[in-house]
Amino acid sequence: MTIVLTLGFIISTIVLVITIYVIRRNYNRIQKKLKKNVPEIKTLFEEVLFFDKKFSEKEIFDKFENIVGEVNKETIDIGIGILIEFKNKEKQSEKYPLIIDALNIVGHLEKKFDSRSNSEKMNAFQEAFVLNLNKFDAKILVYAYSKNKRIRREARNSYLALSMNDPYRFFDEIEGSLSKWDEIELMQYLKLQNKRGNLEGLGKWINYSKNDSLVVFLIKMVGFFKQKGIDEILLEKLDDTNAEVRAEAILTLGALQIKDTEQTLIDRYYTEPEICQVAIVKTIRKFNTGKSLKFLQEIFHESNNTDTKKIIAEGILNYSYEGKIAFQNLKNSLKDFDLTILNHVETPLIKFK
Repeated sequence: MTIVLTLGFIISTIVLVITIYVIRRNYNRIQKKLKKNVPEIKTLFEEVLFFDKKFSEKEIFDKFENIVGEVNKETIDIGIGILIEFKNKEKQSEKYPLIIDALNIVGHLEKKFDSRSNSEKMNAFQEAFVLNLNKFDAKILVYAYSKNKRIRREARNSYLALSMNDPYRFFDEIEGSLSKWDEIELMQYLKLQNKRGNLEGLGKWINYSKNDSLVVFLIKMVGFFKQKGIDEILLEKLDDTNAEVRAEAILTLGALQIKDTEQTLIDRYYTEPEICQVAIVKTIRKFNTGKSLKFLQEIFHESNNTDTKKIIAEGILNYSYEGKIAFQNLKNSLKDFDLTILNHVETPLIKFK
């Protein structure tokens, strides 16, 4: 009996190994064949997207099918990959929806959203974002409260990017400090909303959110996207208890060229910590009104911090024609380490002792 069972186990193992080998060999053969088809698919998509020739959805489907042999999950994924490659290279065309509809990519992504595989869901979030497919509000919301932290985060970020209905609804649920990667990712999603002209609701979250890290990021984005009509909010943030929030508000005043705040910033300089003082110097340099040159010269002499002195010196040097003259006068009147700072600012590639 033991011998029979042992033989049965050995035979079953051999059969299983052979089956796995055959499946893997066939899979690799198919993948190799599909990779060979990529240039032809690219050529087809380029003809549809970037040339004047008109295609119907049926023509695109038939030509795609002739290239790949069968339109299925694997071949559509390859097609999506090529479209994403075009998008990432910022190849503009109004005819992306034609290919998307012809290959039923929306339906394909819906199946990915319903997949048991988390990696499939993650792919769906990212592919929908790059292809700018804002048709998945309901699907995305299902995962916005997922127990899986990674899925939940990706769903909320995707909702921000793709939703036309209150895209900022999850801002109040962002917890902890944003990493640099978080900021880069959120900026990409906000860029998409900006293209749709849907950034008007951004400013209110600066006052609404209790997460200082998010507030700092949103103030920065207001400056980046040159949002108008929030001058009062920025001025209120100058009195925030968090120095990082105050500093970012100061920098954004400069980014938005709200020059009537210049004297207010000068008056605040001596009562602020270094992070805000540096922000004030950078903003005054951006204003470049010609009214604050004397102030910059005074604080250069008064500052004891090397990095701050360097930033102030850069501000003087780049503060109009009069600033260049003042910078040279400073060089002629200084010696030792202060003179070394000025030399570095003027010619940063040369080492001075």
